[in-house]
Amino acid sequence: MPDAGYRKGFTLIELILAMATSALVVGILSVCFAFTLRVWRSTQNQKPDQTFQLADLLNRQLAECDPTPIKFTGGVRPLFAGQENSIVFVTAHSVKAISQGVPVVARYAYDPNSRVLYYSELLLDPYHPDSIERFLAGGSSSKKDTEVRSYGVDFPEFALAYAGRESTRFSQSWQNVNELPVEVLVRWRANDSVVHARVCMLNAPFPIEVSNVAAPGAGAGGFNTGLNQ
Repeated sequence: MPDAGYRKGFTLIELILAMATSALVVGILSVCFAFTLRVWRSTQNQKPDQTFQLADLLNRQLAECDPTPIKFTGGVRPLFAGQENSIVFVTAHSVKAISQGVPVVARYAYDPNSRVLYYSELLLDPYHPDSIERFLAGGSSSKKDTEVRSYGVDFPEFALAYAGRESTRFSQSWQNVNELPVEVLVRWRANDSVVHARVCMLNAPFPIEVSNVAAPGAGAGGFNTGLNQ
């Protein structure tokens, strides 16, 4: 004989609790999905900060800097010229060369008025130094009809400094034509409005991320290249 206390199905209260629990779970899942979708859309709409990409390129090229002397009109010397807003050197890391390891002359030139950092490179031909001299004397242009085209990236601020083997602090320019610096300090303000700095070692693959370093116009541990903190 069936037990008199045995119940078939759910009571009304149990059914309401089950429906409420299901609705709560569905609501939580919907909120999580909507939040994930918003995050995904925001990341898809964000453009990568090209200031970091160009800073990484400069570091890789300095890590493969070629100190081989080149015969110019004024004599034989390594090709390296460094100013606060520009740098030119020979590197085995090319952006445009089909074969890796082909030496090129790389040039970075920052225009503080337009706040654009221009990059250009020339295939190194040591037997025709006149083409190198024309490249060094030429300006930066993004026009396709120019002899050497430059590629510009917006940089809110950009500055360089240099240090040799015996240097105790960084200088805003490199004047020694017969010797290359050991370190190049790259300091820039990115699109996030934060000032970033790194010390690139010539012929060394890993840069040093820094916050405060000795530089022209600053005391020990300070830095001043025109970038406002």
